[in-house]
Amino acid sequence: MNDAAFKHLPFVIDAAGQFSPACVSVKYDSAERPSTPELDAIIAEEWERQSILAKRHDRLLFNGSLLRYLSHRVDLDGDGRPARFAMTVGPTNYRDFVGTNLFHHDRLEEFGWERFSNPVGTTATLLTSDGLICYGRRSAKVSYHAEHVHTFGGAFEEADRLADGSIDPFASVAREITEELAIAREELIDLTCVGLVRDKEIYQPELLFEASLPMTFEDVRERWRTAEGADEHDSLVALADAPEAIVPFVLSCGPIAPVAVGALFLRGLHRWGEGWFEAAARELAMPA
Repeated sequence: MNDAAFKHLPFVIDAAGQFSPACVSVKYDSAERPSTPELDAIIAEEWERQSILAKRHDRLLFNGSLLRYLSHRVDLDGDGRPARFAMTVGPTNYRDFVGTNLFHHDRLEEFGWERFSNPVGTTATLLTSDGLICYGRRSAKVSYHAEHVHTFGGAFEEADRLADGSIDPFASVAREITEELAIAREELIDLTCVGLVRDKEIYQPELLFEASLPMTFEDVRERWRTAEGADEHDSLVALADAPEAIVPFVLSCGPIAPVAVGALFLRGLHRWGEGWFEAAARELAMPA
């Protein structure tokens, strides 16, 4: 692909493919996040500041255990196509994420990306039976990307570790979708990992998935209204699963998270090819 096609996009693609559960492995390494006394002080000060603001504005803020990116590898098949995806993760938490990626991403070069929290997000593009791509608009109460269009899901948590120390990323994203939309794992048809991206705003790595649903967009909306975590989104949004629909949606939907743009572009890359990707990237860069 022409590198110029990436210049104005709000995300970086670290891996792209279509990986079934049997072709994805995630292992755990207990190595702690490297840091410095100065960065530790910044994290502590920011957490205190955000805790005060969260109480004042009735926002959700909780220091949960998360799993951070350490490395990844893509193995190719005999024809040079992506065949297997492997990732290694280690311990981190939401407090460190707040004090690094989220509110001090402007100091990346000063401290180095490897010292940031870098929790691995796991989110999905959902395809409805009436030919639509379905996303959510995040609530004003969430701690980041509030009121932005976003993929559904969350991040690797300590609870995702299995007895053998491995992590099932498909179970992670399915759990989040059940919480947010009341859609069960068995209703996620052909759940597939489609790549790894980092947004250029907060540099958080995001493992992206796609799944088809045996229900219409209106059915999804009805499920969402009954979900345990329904308040994470203020509304659901949809666009046609068609090559001509992607860029107009990104330009007109209002605030949209870089990860959601990345998910749409990975969808287009896999479905309509590199020519579509480069043309869409150029169109997105054109002045309004």
